[in-house]
Amino acid sequence: MRTDKLDRARCRRLKREMEKLRKDIEKYKELYLRAVADLENYKKLREQETRQLVEYANEQLLRELIPVLDHLQLATQVKGDADSIKKGVEMVLRDFIKVLEKFGVRRVESEGKEFDPRFHEAIEQIETDKTPDGYVVKEHQAGYILKGKLIRPARVSVAKSKEKKEG
Repeated sequence: MRTDKLDRARCRRLKREMEKLRKDIEKYKELYLRAVADLENYKKLREQETRQLVEYANEQLLRELIPVLDHLQLATQVKGDADSIKKGVEMVLRDFIKVLEKFGVRRVESEGKEFDPRFHEAIEQIETDKTPDGYVVKEHQAGYILKGKLIRPARVSVAKSKEKKEG
């Protein structure tokens, strides 16, 4: 009989432990499901933020360029001589260059520099004795670098030594 009492007591204790374990399982399952839902919500939020960042990535640049556009529109309405119009356009050009520089765009230096295929695209060679072989004689189109990355190479003419004629 004593064993029956011990078995029943052990059985009750095991049932209590099992019930506690079931409650723990439910609690952790609920926490797990909540964490999974939070993670999914976080992923959706990040995707939405990324889409918005891409969509509006150029907003600050455009805010800076709009006043330059305003100045260009004003320049088209100016009545005056060619010199005053040219001065106005030069002012707008300076404003435009300042905006580009503010956003990390800089011009590739070319004329008088040694030809560098990383930054220059040779469109012709010019025979000359005035400029050393392999140096840029003329820039036809400016090249630009954005924060260290080439976005357009400079199109240039490169010096080539004149061949000496025998005779």
